[in-house]
Amino acid sequence: MAPNLAKSTLVLIRDMISSDELSSSEMAAAAGCSERAITRIRSNLRLFGSVKAPPIKAGRPRIITPIMLETLCDHLLEKPDLYLYEMELFFLDEFDISVPKSTISDALHCIGWSKKTARQKAKERNLDLRDDYCYLILEFSSYHLVYVDESGCDKRIGIRRTGWSPLGTTPVQVSKFHRD
Repeated sequence: MAPNLAKSTLVLIRDMISSDELSSSEMAAAAGCSERAITRIRSNLRLFGSVKAPPIKAGRPRIITPIMLETLCDHLLEKPDLYLYEMELFFLDEFDISVPKSTISDALHCIGWSKKTARQKAKERNLDLRDDYCYLILEFSSYHLVYVDESGCDKRIGIRRTGWSPLGTTPVQVSKFHRD
């Protein structure tokens, strides 16, 4: 099997083909290759837009395309605490395709995402919401308000402790606002 042509030779052949001044045999003689190579390069330029054809990928085609994976990552940035079955439903709703949970997990691990313990952030830390709440209760006097001791009430039931995020970053979970 003949060795691959040098990049400089490929550039020369591409320029000769684009100028369209020489025949295939004259181009082959000038570049030091066969007419068959000129024909193949001309075909690659017409089909793929470059002198070399793209590599043929071996194996089974992927179910999750890069666009689908990017959409899932954007969705996980908004809701990092999704379970795999919820991601499965997301693919079914958005792309009308059923993807196994193991495939979703493998795809996320391949692009460098992992499931780890999420950092809890209270929504009450938002200064604007806190100011709005204080403004709302200003019109009431202390005898109008009813105080309830919620120390025995556990509002954390149902909070998911883990979330998906890229390696090196911690997922942040913002808890729900309790002053409704």
